[in-house]
Amino acid sequence: MLIHPDAVAFERATGAPPGRAAQWTGTTLHLRPWEQLRRRDLGAILRHELTHRRLAAKGLRRWEEEARCLFAEGHRRPLGPKAGRPAGALQDRLDRALAGGTTREQAWAYRWLRAWLKGGSLPPPPDARSRPSEVWVKEAATGAEEVTVIWPAERLRGPLVVNGLRLPHRAGRSWRFRGHVRFSPGFPVRDLRGAVRVQAAVHGWRVAWTASRKAWIAAATEGELGGDAPVEARRALAAVLGQWLEGHSHQHPGGTLCPLTHCAVVRGAASEATLAAAASAPALPLDPRWAFFTGSAGGRGLSPQEVWGAGPADAGSPVEVPGDRWSTWERSLDAAKVAALKRDVRPGLKQGQRGLSLGDSGPYAVEALRLAAGRRFGWTTWPSNACEGEVGPGGALRLRGRGWGHNAGLCLATARFRATQGATAEQILDEAFPASWRMP
Repeated sequence: MLIHPDAVAFERATGAPPGRAAQWTGTTLHLRPWEQLRRRDLGAILRHELTHRRLAAKGLRRWEEEARCLFAEGHRRPLGPKAGRPAGALQDRLDRALAGGTTREQAWAYRWLRAWLKGGSLPPPPDARSRPSEVWVKEAATGAEEVTVIWPAERLRGPLVVNGLRLPHRAGRSWRFRGHVRFSPGFPVRDLRGAVRVQAAVHGWRVAWTASRKAWIAAATEGELGGDAPVEARRALAAVLGQWLEGHSHQHPGGTLCPLTHCAVVRGAASEATLAAAASAPALPLDPRWAFFTGSAGGRGLSPQEVWGAGPADAGSPVEVPGDRWSTWERSLDAAKVAALKRDVRPGLKQGQRGLSLGDSGPYAVEALRLAAGRRFGWTTWPSNACEGEVGPGGALRLRGRGWGHNAGLCLATARFRATQGATAEQILDEAFPASWRMP
């Protein structure tokens, strides 16, 4: 078991989202810093995660495994046979919500499981046509040059102090702040600058931050690279994020962004040094559709066509970075996990897309398998798309690969390394993006 000194170290080691308190990587259980854990029931967290570990090879459906882990939080004995199992269609709905559903669908799935365990009234599945009380809602913006980032409530829990004021958690109540907004130490969000709305929701705090595009680009640059990254690496990523925002400004309903890797990691307002670096980012005539970046390519870059089956067919030229933990990796998935992935992912490839056969079935898109494995078993289970796999006689899958992420676009490990060698942001970008990725 390893307790990390800060949230950044935990997320880099596990790839877990900000709302996850603990996660297995191999045989090590990684935990968030004690400042965050002390507000939670540590015993319940450990019982939940140890139950996941015990059930990993049982081949249970996702909803059933999660139910057993939730039950274990408050009980010493395992969950016995339980009547009133959901119908097949509802089991499928629960599995989809837990594996990769929207914030709203995942919240419903956990409410349903807890109610089912207690024998209470079961909440109906969310209706896409209705407007729930806790959905992504567009905050009031004053101009097209502004961006709104929303932290969903289930990722922000515990007591909250803002600008020295302890906020009472009464569902539905909200507060608005402007200027320099300071959060209590240990809260997953650092200080923000701009317009901030905090709302007490049923299961936590919902925070919406509206700021200029420049402020978001700098905050995302620092969130992804860290405040200690070389200036030229920060300038390069800021250039990519500026183009990415041109083509992906409506990632969530209402035109908002999230602070996770789905959009770009944001932990708080950027430092003055990162703001200055982002302000001096070079002009990048990159087609916004292909303005991607990845944590580490492990020296093996992929093209958009190889990853998603669309776009340019040639890849950039990342380098293999000395000391990069993701330069090479190996993983083994037992037969039960392989069977679960076959249930989650449909076979079939788009033109030029990388695929992998799982025994006598497939091929499956590697990107789809990687994402399904991450949602179901943790984001370090299948680290990247640049990989090869072999299914053994017993149905287990042996993987060997390079990198961390989808492997397309700007490699952040390469950007840091090349900047320490004296490369400019312009040189780093030229190496990352072939001419076919650029605007005509």
